[in-house]
Amino acid sequence: MKFKFLAVGVCVALLSGCAVDQQREVKHYRQVVEQRWPATQAAIQPATLTLHEALSAANSLNERLNLSGEQYLQALIERDRAAGNFWPTLSLAPTYNVQENTGGAANGGASAANTRLDVPLSGQVNLFNGFRDLAALRRARASVTQQQNLLLDAQEQLLLDVASAFYQVLQTEQLVAVLENSLRLQEERVRDIQARQRVGTARPLDVAQTEAQASATRVALIRARSDVRTGRQFLEFLIAVPVGERALLDPLTVRSPRAEVQEVQRVALESRSDLQAAVAGIEAARQDVQAAIGRYYPSIGLNVNYFLKRETVPTDADWNALLAANLPIFSAFQIEAAVRNAWSQFRQAKLSESLLRRQVLEQAAVAHEQLASSRRRLVELDVQVSAAREAFRQADQSYNVGLATNLERLVAQDRLLTAELDLATENYSNKLLYLNLLRAVGRLTVTLQPLVHGRPATMPATTTSPATLPATMPRVK
Repeated sequence: MKFKFLAVGVCVALLSGCAVDQQREVKHYRQVVEQRWPATQAAIQPATLTLHEALSAANSLNERLNLSGEQYLQALIERDRAAGNFWPTLSLAPTYNVQENTGGAANGGASAANTRLDVPLSGQVNLFNGFRDLAALRRARASVTQQQNLLLDAQEQLLLDVASAFYQVLQTEQLVAVLENSLRLQEERVRDIQARQRVGTARPLDVAQTEAQASATRVALIRARSDVRTGRQFLEFLIAVPVGERALLDPLTVRSPRAEVQEVQRVALESRSDLQAAVAGIEAARQDVQAAIGRYYPSIGLNVNYFLKRETVPTDADWNALLAANLPIFSAFQIEAAVRNAWSQFRQAKLSESLLRRQVLEQAAVAHEQLASSRRRLVELDVQVSAAREAFRQADQSYNVGLATNLERLVAQDRLLTAELDLATENYSNKLLYLNLLRAVGRLTVTLQPLVHGRPATMPATTTSPATLPATMPRVK
C-alpha cells in the first residue's frame, strides 16, 4: 500500500515539475530593464510620436533587448543549478528481473521463470568535491552580475539607436523644410529673371544660372525626402510600432554642459555597465581556475538505497549505503591542460577588461570634445547665418538697382542656404552628441528619462555607486 501512495506522489511531483510559468520567467529580466526605464501604459497618439513614446516602445517591444534578457535569465538558471549541487538527490529506480529456472528441466520437469522486483529509493550526495561545487556557485553568481550589466548596456545602446534615428529624421525633415523654402524663392527668381529676359533687361546667362541653381535645389530636395522616408522606416523597425506620417515631437531640452574631461571620465568608469560586466567576467574566470585546480583534490560521495520492495537476496535487507572516494593519480595530463586553459581564459578576461577600460576613457574624452566643439560651432553658425542673410539682402538690393550682377546675387543666396542648412543640421547634431556623451559615460537612461518629459537637465556631479546613481550627470564644458 505504501508503494502505491509513493508511486502516486512521484507521478504528481513529475507532472508539477514539468510546468513552467513563462510570464514569471520573462518578468525576471523585464524587472531589470524597467528599473531604469519604467513601462508606460499610455497609447501612442495616431497623429504624433514623441521621443519618450518612441523610447518606451523600443524598451518594451524590441526583440534585441529581450534576447539579452534571456541571456540574463539563463545565468539565473545556471546559478540555481550550481546551488543545487550542494543538495542531495533522490530517485526511484525500480528493477524487474526475469530469469529462466532450468532446475526443473534437469530433473525431468518443465522449466519455469524466476522473477524478482526491487524498488529502491536512492539518494546521492557529494560530501567533498575538491571545492569545485563552491567555485561553480561563485562563478554562476559572477555570471549573473555580468549578464545583468550586459543587459543594461544593451538597453542603453538600444535607446541611443532609437534617439539617433528619431533625431536623424527630424534633422532631415528640417533640411526638407529649408530646401522647400529656398526652392520657392528660387522659382520666383526664375520667373522674375525670365520676365526680365523677355523685356531685354537680363541676359540668357543670367537665366541659365538661376535655372541651374533651382534645379540643383530640386535634386537636393528629392534626396532629402527619400532620406526622410528611409529614416522613418528604420525608426519603425527599432521601436516595432508603425510610424507612418506621424509628426515627430522633440521635447528634449539640454543646457550647455560644463565639466572637465577628467570628471566625465571618472563618471564613465563608475557608471558604464559594460565595464562592470567585464569586472564580473574576471571574477567568473577566477572561479573557473579554482574549479580546474579542484580536480587535483579527492572527491567523496555517499549513495544510500532504501528498498520499498525487495525480492533479491538478501530479501530481508531494507537498506544499504556506499561511501566512495576517488583520488586522481594520473590523468594523462588532462587536469593540467584544464588548469592551463583556465588560467589563459583568466588572463584573457583581465586583458579584455583593461582594453575596455581604456576604450571607455577614450570614448568619454572624444564625446566630451565633440560636444564642446558642437557648442562652439553653433555660436559661429548663428553669426554666419546672420551675416549671410544680410549679404544676400544687400546683393538683392544692389541687383535690383543695377549695381550687382545676377551671379553675385545667386552666390549670396547659395551661401545663405548653405549657412541655414549647416545651422539646422548642427542644432540636431548637438542633441545627438549630447546623447552620445550620456551613452559614453553610461548614464543615458537615468538622465534621459526626465529630459524627454521637457524638464531641463541640471546635471550636477555624482559620487554615488552605480547601483544608486541619480538621474543627473556632470555639466560638460
